Amino acid sequence: MQKRPITVSYIFFYLLFSEDAWRIAAGFVGAVLLGPLVAQSRELTQAAEVVVWLMIMVIGWSVTAWPARKITAALRRSVKQASR
Repeated sequence: MQKRPITVSYIFFYLLFSEDAWRIAAGFVGAVLLGPLVAQSRELTQAAEVVVWLMIMVIGWSVTAWPARKITAALRRSVKQASR
């Protein structure tokens, strides 16, 4: 089997159809949106703020397993239907 050349479009579509990429993006967005709200009302050190942001990011990553699976399945179905 011949190896595919790694191009920008190959990486883009690999990330688009990857469940983990969707989960990481959702965790990052959740941390960006909720991180300031949680850390703002408390007097935390910088290290504690980083830990709070990482905790929110990991929780967002773990919670979005089912939606990420559904998103990638829908994308794969639509590409298969379009190729017919």
